[in-house]
Amino acid sequence: MSGAPIVLDTPWQGQNFAPSTPIDITTIEAAIVAQLRGFLSYALGNQMVEVNHFPDKPEAYEMRHRIGSCLIIFAGSDYGEIRDIGHVVQERTLEFEVALRIRDLGWALGGPPSGNSPGAYQLIEAVRMALLGFQPNTGCTPMKAVRERFIDRDRQGGVWVYSIWLSTRTVVVENYSPPSWPLFTEGTAMEAGGQTALQVQIALLNFGSPFNPVDTIDLPGNLSAVIVKSANLATTYAQGTDYSLDTVNGIITRIATGGIAPGATVAVSYAYSDVVTALASGGTVPFAPNN
Repeated sequence: MSGAPIVLDTPWQGQNFAPSTPIDITTIEAAIVAQLRGFLSYALGNQMVEVNHFPDKPEAYEMRHRIGSCLIIFAGSDYGEIRDIGHVVQERTLEFEVALRIRDLGWALGGPPSGNSPGAYQLIEAVRMALLGFQPNTGCTPMKAVRERFIDRDRQGGVWVYSIWLSTRTVVVENYSPPSWPLFTEGTAMEAGGQTALQVQIALLNFGSPFNPVDTIDLPGNLSAVIVKSANLATTYAQGTDYSLDTVNGIITRIATGGIAPGATVAVSYAYSDVVTALASGGTVPFAPNN
């Protein structure tokens, strides 16, 4: 490490959506209605048809528009496999139906397409053009066409009934529950693997004195290449026999049964690498870097 501050993931402050629930059924359907109404108004001009949400009481609905209507309704969803092992995260495919009720099919008897008003065929193509590739919001994929069907001929009302289905995909996630384990408050980041160690030349250090015995020598943390010799360099002491070594915290501890006398002065050489303490609350580099 070069001594630069450690930057951890910053706390997510959330995101504001307008509207606040961007991927719910009501919001997506409202966006589809607005898109279809705007496109058809431009494309059809004074031959514009009625565009609206499907009525709550369809049996009481009476089409009074002179040309026809496009009514949009949510048709259902399919859910994909779970995408996360720790939480329920699934892809959701929402289907919307555009129900067309048009007085003219689009052909004059025995002749070319009629031109007095838009027919069902013309309106089917216009609806597809308006919604194919339309993205209801950033939480959804662009819409794709699924199918078109002739539904019925309402002889009493004198209208042709067709439906077009389109779909968009989004993601659903389970309600989040805070974890029950302690949150991170403090951690130590250490170089490991490919580290750039700083070599320290041999120095005489002591474990204390016979009158005030101390069995440890404190060094910088994250140690490597530690060598402990007698003060005259004649004897090389063995780790695990004469002393134990805590490389993380940088502590040499004399083993009482080994060859190092209490309070002895020893010659020590070692290398160490950078160690940075990271606090969840942040602070001043390098002891408490901003996270």
